[in-house]
Amino acid sequence: MRRDEIISVKSTLGKGKKKPQRSKRQKNEFTMDDDSAAKKLKTALIILPIIMILLAITGLIIGLNQFSGLFAPAQTQSSVQSDAEVYDDSKLLLIVSPDSPLPGDYALNLDSFGGIQVDKMIIPDLQAMLDAAKKEGMALSCDVGYISPEQQHEVYMDEVQRLIAQNGYSNSRALEEAENTVPAENHSELQTGLCVRFSSLRSGSFKGSEEYYWLMSNSIRYGFILRYPEGKESSTGFGEDDSLFRYVGMQNASHMRSMDMCLDEYVRYLNSR
Repeated sequence: MRRDEIISVKSTLGKGKKKPQRSKRQKNEFTMDDDSAAKKLKTALIILPIIMILLAITGLIIGLNQFSGLFAPAQTQSSVQSDAEVYDDSKLLLIVSPDSPLPGDYALNLDSFGGIQVDKMIIPDLQAMLDAAKKEGMALSCDVGYISPEQQHEVYMDEVQRLIAQNGYSNSRALEEAENTVPAENHSELQTGLCVRFSSLRSGSFKGSEEYYWLMSNSIRYGFILRYPEGKESSTGFGEDDSLFRYVGMQNASHMRSMDMCLDEYVRYLNSR
């Protein structure tokens, strides 16, 4: 067979033979799997960085909290108690006087402290104040705390009898005059459990003692104020009492000092706002 005939036969055979093709279904299946894998990979690439960022932020917040805790100043029992101001101001700022008797529903929560009784809520700050005073060489003594109605009545009547005996007052005048220095039953702030009377173990006159000046400078840091200061008689209704300190909380005490107000003036100021 000639060369040209062979070529012609091959050409004819090639045209009759069809090339095998992949089924459309098979082709589509492979295409769908490829697309699904690509989508999953794309989603993972988006979500993974977000998760890593969130984990990094969480770790940073935890680390900052722990770091700040290491360098935060240690809070004393006094600052924890007072800065929170967890007590109702209606009790801390209660005024008891000849014109304002102790409310009948007043709640006492007494506990013993250094031989006296006081409201439990003032003990942490009172103890912190005495500890600080001792470290600075002060010799403070807590002589009087809570007084019961019966005890207050006895003290008041003793003053009445003294005025009658020494000044020749009538009974009615003595009863009236006594209230200027010794309140009658249920009219004394010593019945609140929030007052403490101090003295100096080294001096007879408390006002001239180092302990008195230390208290006047530092008592507000522990929530205590001088209850009846000199020059405030027209507001308090009582003469000066240099040894009786009242607990009002650190915030109130600080505000009163900055505004040069006694408790009575401060309460009137708050009520007028």
